[in-house]
Amino acid sequence: MIEEANMVDIVKSWKPITSGILSIIAGMIGIGGGGLVVLMGDFVSDSGGILGFEPLGVPTIILGVVALIGGIFALRRKVWVMAVIGAIFAIPCMPILGTLAIIFVALANEEFAAYSRAGSSKPAG
Repeated sequence: MIEEANMVDIVKSWKPITSGILSIIAGMIGIGGGGLVVLMGDFVSDSGGILGFEPLGVPTIILGVVALIGGIFALRRKVWVMAVIGAIFAIPCMPILGTLAIIFVALANEEFAAYSRAGSSKPAG
């Protein structure tokens, strides 16, 4: 009963869920595409073709992982800053999905926990 009195009554909308799903999809595409670039770079360099594709895939994989983690935070409505970072990192992986994800997570910032918006680990109470 005491917890209910302390909680702020916020209406949950579709925006953080949509943002999280879009970030996760873009992250998965980034991870898969980066892995494919690394594998194709190895294949092409072994056959005497163009050398140097491997370094292009590794940053894409890293961007995809951060976008995936940010999408999970957006789905959970926990750390708004991490959800924004994930949406930003989703833009290079899939520009349309990343742009929509950052728009939706920015519009839904009041649905996240109050302390997560300020970047602090303690509740603002």
